[in-house]
Amino acid sequence: MKKIVTLLFLLAAFMLNAQAPAKTNGNTGVVKPKPKTVAYPMELRVKIKGITGKCLLANYYGDKQFVQDTAEVDANGWMVFRDTVLKPNGIYMVVTPSKKFMEVVLDKEQKFSMETDSTDFVANMKVTGSKENQYFYEYLGFLNVRQKEMQPFQDGYKRAKELNQKDSMEYFQKKSHAVDSVVKAYKRNYAYTKHPETFMAKVMKAMEEPESIPYDKFPKKEDGSIDSAYNYKNFRAHYWDNFDHTDDGMVRTPVFHNKLKYYLEKLTPQHPDSIMVACDFLIEQARPSKEQFKYTVYYCTYTYEMSNIMGFDAIFVHIVNKYYKTNQAFWVSETQKTKIVNRADQLSYTLLGKSAVNLNLMDTLGRVRPLQDVKAAYTLVIFWDPTCGHCIKEIPVLKAYYDSLHKAGISFEVYAVYSEQDYAGWKAYIKKNNLTWLNVRAKDAQELATAKYYYDVRSTPTMVLLDGQKKVFAKRLDAHKAGEFLNKRIEQDKEKAQKPN
Repeated sequence: MKKIVTLLFLLAAFMLNAQAPAKTNGNTGVVKPKPKTVAYPMELRVKIKGITGKCLLANYYGDKQFVQDTAEVDANGWMVFRDTVLKPNGIYMVVTPSKKFMEVVLDKEQKFSMETDSTDFVANMKVTGSKENQYFYEYLGFLNVRQKEMQPFQDGYKRAKELNQKDSMEYFQKKSHAVDSVVKAYKRNYAYTKHPETFMAKVMKAMEEPESIPYDKFPKKEDGSIDSAYNYKNFRAHYWDNFDHTDDGMVRTPVFHNKLKYYLEKLTPQHPDSIMVACDFLIEQARPSKEQFKYTVYYCTYTYEMSNIMGFDAIFVHIVNKYYKTNQAFWVSETQKTKIVNRADQLSYTLLGKSAVNLNLMDTLGRVRPLQDVKAAYTLVIFWDPTCGHCIKEIPVLKAYYDSLHKAGISFEVYAVYSEQDYAGWKAYIKKNNLTWLNVRAKDAQELATAKYYYDVRSTPTMVLLDGQKKVFAKRLDAHKAGEFLNKRIEQDKEKAQKPN
């Protein structure tokens, strides 16, 4: 499927300083102008022993990385990234020709140097002129040491699990938790006591997660029963407590995207209505920061417009109606916004639970056969073409299923729309394959295009299942999946009918 939504990230522009034209004094000829002194508030000097060639300066933005600048390593092993304006704050990367990279924090301090060795960026790092990055690399060094401590316990736990040695598993788990507790304490001390004014303090606070409590300490509900969902509810309610929603730079870290994704996929019930509420909550939280607001709206738009999960297109339609149609997506051009809005409008006709648009198409005898006049408890609308390879595979499967339901006395009909205009070939295929369901076609190209628009036909076959009131209850299926969905719906309807009022 062609991607409609495009993330509009603007890469930093590099300003060129043109020399002034030569001046003349009328007597002695040309007077050379004094060279202009260029101020570079952003100047990052980097030396990585063992690296030659051209390196990149890139930054995180959500789950992507974008190149901001390039620099050549000079004869003394130094490279310099500079700009006449400060870079937006966030976590950046110096990327070597071999694709290895070292991270750099750019915030208030953007004029400093970093010197290290390609054998180990962290262990050999020396920072001059940036307390932020000095503290950051002390932290990274601490993590490296703790990881080496943790590794034997993780390996031991894995071996014990394979051998089902529960006592050993518990031992290694306790050892791992002890190291993890030391790391958490270090991070809290960094963020709240030692370096609370730094950008990385915000990042560390953002990574904090609510603590779980043992089951025997769970609170009780009003009826006296244990609230078994307490940890989940508490975790979800306080997941964003320590996140700074006013700082644009948080988008330029890996943390923000990962928290968004986790909240929507793991902490939110996977139902369109629940996800819509969660998206609105996240967008409103992000509103104090233009970059966070932009990325959150973008993420929700793109994720659910491109989702393969049936029914999730309703989330995309909701986001477009609430934020794009009201001109809140300030970063999107009018042309792009029109495309996004048009896409949402088209999808809105086949959202689950919506009444299907009526089609007034002609059967093989030229008689108009409205979709709404089809008297059946279940109707499958299919757009197909006998010259389509996928259709040739799907139609026989659908035909066998159709015949089996009719033999079982199930009220089921197929409203099969021919998606091309070679009527002779269409009729011949119908006759040859004994397609006894309702076969229809458009009277002209315009009517066919309109029908395809309302049913979001981008390829054939396209199938949509309708109930007795002609409301959509399943779509974007192949013949086997259509049968599975319909069988499930038939059973559900039988159970409902058998229940007393």
